[in-house]
Amino acid sequence: MTEKVYCGIDPGYVTGGVAIVSGDWGEVHDLPTFESGGINCHELDHILNSTSIDFVVIEKQGARPMQNVSSTFNLAMAYGQILGCLQILGLRHQIHSPHSWKKNMRVTKDKDYARQLAIQQFPKLAMDLKLKKHEHRAEALLLAAYARELDSYSMRRAAYARELDRG
Repeated sequence: MTEKVYCGIDPGYVTGGVAIVSGDWGEVHDLPTFESGGINCHELDHILNSTSIDFVVIEKQGARPMQNVSSTFNLAMAYGQILGCLQILGLRHQIHSPHSWKKNMRVTKDKDYARQLAIQQFPKLAMDLKLKKHEHRAEALLLAAYARELDSYSMRRAAYARELDRG
């Protein structure tokens, strides 16, 4: 049986990250955006079609306190573009709030801690995470790891339900 492939997306309007992992293999990218902002959906499609992805987790976006209206609108537009790409590609995905996935993955609010945690979990990708500004890549990797955990839990739960039915 081949390893499943998982993807994590940390959305942004100008920054963000996309990670794809399977077993001990992985790749991480900056979220493809245009210089003026917004998602380059053509490039995102190219990344997401580089392999056969089984499951994607994307971080939920929303308005933040003290964020101006223009920034909120821009982030919402980029978030919608990403969700549209996932829908068009027919990729199975779930949206999780920062609070829920970070709690489950034991990620603190310290962005550099997330980067260090991603390096621990994905040492082969350490060079892609070497700068502090790579925090979005790190969070995308941790989201991909979270996707793997969710899928594993879902499969165990389904197997348990089948055992009960046979019971």
